[in-house]
Amino acid sequence: MRDRTTQVKLEVLSPLSKQREVEAANAPRLATLEGKTICELCSSQGWRAEATFPVIRELLQKRYPTSRIVPYTEFPHRSGGVDTYEIPVDRIGAVLSEKGCDALIVGNSG
Repeated sequence: MRDRTTQVKLEVLSPLSKQREVEAANAPRLATLEGKTICELCSSQGWRAEATFPVIRELLQKRYPTSRIVPYTEFPHRSGGVDTYEIPVDRIGAVLSEKGCDALIVGNSG
């Protein structure tokens, strides 16, 4: 039989992440997408990227006919799962520069 007076000490951890200070500001908004290279990224290919990005592409090309769109499929990725980029986080900026991206669509759903 167990002694009922035995005390157990539990350590409780917060599920919240530590707050980070953001050191970099966002790039200034482009005046227009006309003549710009617009790149698509989708980390999980989660919300029907194969169906939604073509619609987004078509709408952008109608509105900005001189723009060039680099589809998410032109970036290294695996099919399915979460966070399926094949691009290491510290290389994403360089890869986008190599593709000539002026603007970036990150994801396709809310």
